Amino acid sequence: MKRLFVALLMILLICSLLAGCGTKEKIEQKVGEKIAEEAVEKALGDKNTDIDIDGDKITVKDKEGGTLTFGGGEWPDIDFIPEFKQGKIISATHDSKGKAMIIMEEVDRKSFEDYRENIKKLFPEEPYEMHADDSLFYEGKNTKGERVSVQYFINDNSLIISGKRESE
Repeated sequence: MKRLFVALLMILLICSLLAGCGTKEKIEQKVGEKIAEEAVEKALGDKNTDIDIDGDKITVKDKEGGTLTFGGGEWPDIDFIPEFKQGKIISATHDSKGKAMIIMEEVDRKSFEDYRENIKKLFPEEPYEMHADDSLFYEGKNTKGERVSVQYFINDNSLIISGKRESE
């Protein structure tokens, strides 16, 4: 896991360097992505690991078929967390084992509170709720063993939504 984290940091660094050089032509971008993919595969020491960089979205596939996808400004391909449609996604991560995290900004408090009420209805088991000066939090589980948490940060109107499947 530590090697994967280092590899992902390398990808982000290389992509950041490429993006910082100004507007690149399509071919330069593809060459840069290929170099980053090969560097990460070498860092992992596993030729069976497949790295796919597509713009700001990165997908890592291991030899067992597991995947980890992060980046991009779109809602991840998950079916157990209801999509939050207000605000702007700045980061979305999910894997093939049912874990996901979405970080959003520009979320107004009323939209969060409405979403949290929906989450409470869908994930009513083992609830935990917290109200602090700077944040609001709720976590719950449903009958399928899926767990979702939502945390809203009042000062900067940001939101973190995370979930996992415990039954898988």
